[in-house]
Amino acid sequence: MKTIMTWFEKWEIEKTVFRLMLKGVIVLAFIMAGFDWLFYSSTLAFLELSFACVSSALLYFTLNNTLRYNFSARTFILAMALPVSWNLLYNESPIESTVLFIFLPIITGILRPVKEVLLFSMLFGGSFLYITMLGIGEVNFTYMEVFKLVSTQVLISFFVIIYVQMNRRYQKVIMKQSKALQDANINLERLYKEKEAEASTDSLTGLKNRAALMTQLEYLYARYKRQKEVFSLIIMDIDKFKYVNDNYGHQKGDEVLQNIAGITLECIREVDTSARYGGEEFVILLPQTNRISAMHIAERIRESIEYNIVIEGRHITSSFGVVEIEEEYTITDLIKKADDALYKAKGTGRNKVVCAQEE
Repeated sequence: MKTIMTWFEKWEIEKTVFRLMLKGVIVLAFIMAGFDWLFYSSTLAFLELSFACVSSALLYFTLNNTLRYNFSARTFILAMALPVSWNLLYNESPIESTVLFIFLPIITGILRPVKEVLLFSMLFGGSFLYITMLGIGEVNFTYMEVFKLVSTQVLISFFVIIYVQMNRRYQKVIMKQSKALQDANINLERLYKEKEAEASTDSLTGLKNRAALMTQLEYLYARYKRQKEVFSLIIMDIDKFKYVNDNYGHQKGDEVLQNIAGITLECIREVDTSARYGGEEFVILLPQTNRISAMHIAERIRESIEYNIVIEGRHITSSFGVVEIEEEYTITDLIKKADDALYKAKGTGRNKVVCAQEE
């Protein structure tokens, strides 16, 4: 159950107004303190100077977010009430007392919630009525003047409160719409990433598809041309895969492709790219890797496939063609060199790794 002292922490408009108000009031309070010290009352000057110092401290702490808005605003209002009350008690000028008496509730209405405004209004209004009706202050108001002054204060405070409340409602609507827009943008971004992933991923194996592979290959090739950063390419083909499909069914063939995809990912680095090139062919791109290291990686994959994928006692094997980028190669040349090495591996017994640059 919210009490009369409950506040809201997300009043961004009020916080901005409060900071601007502090900056203006600090300057004005210092100037008024100087004039009052020289020409009127040292006591009032001291109260105004204290108010200016408190406002300066509040501004510093609020700008650094070390004080909550609610505490700062209440302190500001109570500190302002001190010179206002002194004016009501000891200042013989009815104009100054009237202006200050009307000004304080306006500030209160802007900075605080409605329930708390009522509390401050009873506190400050009651003090004013007590001072004026009993004739304690220096200014002698007639009953009619008090009535008009209170009526004016209530009317102005009413309009200020209505204005502030409307701003808060608009603020809530804007925040709600902003949150909805933010959520929509997050959903759109998520859908975009999902679609982007789908467009670059082979649906069966979960590896990159041929289009994504070619994009990465072009990137590595351009990097090599600019910075001479070496990379290698591996083409892998499953030996006698047609036999697997014909004798064990396409479902078993799909399982073999998925298992091989998992093995390749286990044997390469995160910076490497493993892709399904088409059918039972796979391509692996190895940035900053020469042909010797690439052959070691290919050999590790070959051994893992032969050891781990067995169908009814039959070991599934694969053949590999490896190539390292060279100055005179185009992308087409690179793929063809690796492909030729692959066919050489198949033509010389299968289940082996052949490098295009072997002496």
